[in-house]
Amino acid sequence: MGRLDSICDAALHSRNDNSRHFCLSALAWYVVSCTCIFMVFTGPYFSKYSLLELGVLPLIQRVNSAPFRAYSKNFESFEKPEDIRIVALVPFRSHERTEILDCYLQRNLIDNHGFLDQVIFIPQTNDTKSLEWLASTVKRTPLYQVSGFADYIQWGGMDSNVMFIKIDGDIIFLEDHTISTIVKTKLDHPDSLIVSANVINQAALQALHSHPGVALPYLPELSSSGQLRVPFTQDWRATDLPAWDGPADFNISKGYPPPSQDHRWLPSADESGDRTPIGMSIYGDNGPGLDDWTVHAQQHYSFLQHLEDGDLYRYRFPKWVDPTDSVSPNFLCLRAGDPSIMKPIIQQDTGRPPVDVAREVLSNNRGAIIDGKGLAAHYSMGASLLGLGSTDILHRYRAYAKEMVCLDTL
Repeated sequence: MGRLDSICDAALHSRNDNSRHFCLSALAWYVVSCTCIFMVFTGPYFSKYSLLELGVLPLIQRVNSAPFRAYSKNFESFEKPEDIRIVALVPFRSHERTEILDCYLQRNLIDNHGFLDQVIFIPQTNDTKSLEWLASTVKRTPLYQVSGFADYIQWGGMDSNVMFIKIDGDIIFLEDHTISTIVKTKLDHPDSLIVSANVINQAALQALHSHPGVALPYLPELSSSGQLRVPFTQDWRATDLPAWDGPADFNISKGYPPPSQDHRWLPSADESGDRTPIGMSIYGDNGPGLDDWTVHAQQHYSFLQHLEDGDLYRYRFPKWVDPTDSVSPNFLCLRAGDPSIMKPIIQQDTGRPPVDVAREVLSNNRGAIIDGKGLAAHYSMGASLLGLGSTDILHRYRAYAKEMVCLDTL
């Protein structure tokens, strides 16, 4: 099943001897008190690290310990290894999403002091407009290249000093340190098969990203034929949104259809979030599944608000070792040299279930790690894509990228 790094799962054992129980309780409080005093005097040192990485949190909190709530906001720099060539492999389906990713890729090229020596796009569409966009983008960027699926498989035999970063073309947000973080983790754990970034809308992390305080109460803006359609926003900020207004008994049930094209999601006064898609999926008998478009919409709007508030640390954790059943290969770091690994990962983008891919990729038991320190946001794939397309979410991520990442390209 895997484990969250440094989470202690030892059970507390009951004791019939009351006096012994009292002594153990007193001893526990003594240990906690000494730990707190120790950390006060060593604050400058501990401020660099997550409490989970130091193994301190389990002594203090054993119930419902959410790892991302304990993660430090501080990062240590990591320089690109000179003897490692890092190549991004990007399955490409839609220019509307990948033009946002392009800004982050450009920012991470070695020409711009990033980690990527080269970016190779693998087209998976016959759409003429998207392919024309790709051709023109590659033409003006020397470190970009287009290649086919057969060539991709052949790359599995490249030298071991080549490291691949497999980035889904639907990634629409990327922290500056995400690539360097997963590269370092892969180098620190050479026996691991793959290292995944901390991806919003990734199967293995849906539950973690749905915790209260991370998933915020958002509901779709309700409209009628008599209302004017709100034009696309040029601002990505949630603070400019009006409060949600609707019936007191409104909730998101399974099969909820988009209320209108290009609709917004608005912050709700329902702090418990019981009637939101995530709340209904967890607490309601008729709620949507975690892969439903409404759940993804709430996840994205919550993320954008945390992005604006500067508290993305709520999503972070040190690392999660061997989440073998549900790693979605949307943002992976792996070594070159094994075509049997490369093939199932790229085939995931042709519609195979992520669970099947994870089982096939990890069949040799070399393991996987999700590095929780660097974030990326994945738009959507499959059935949820149509529902998300009825929202203004993509426009908000584009507005963020245009303002904060790539002022001259979008």
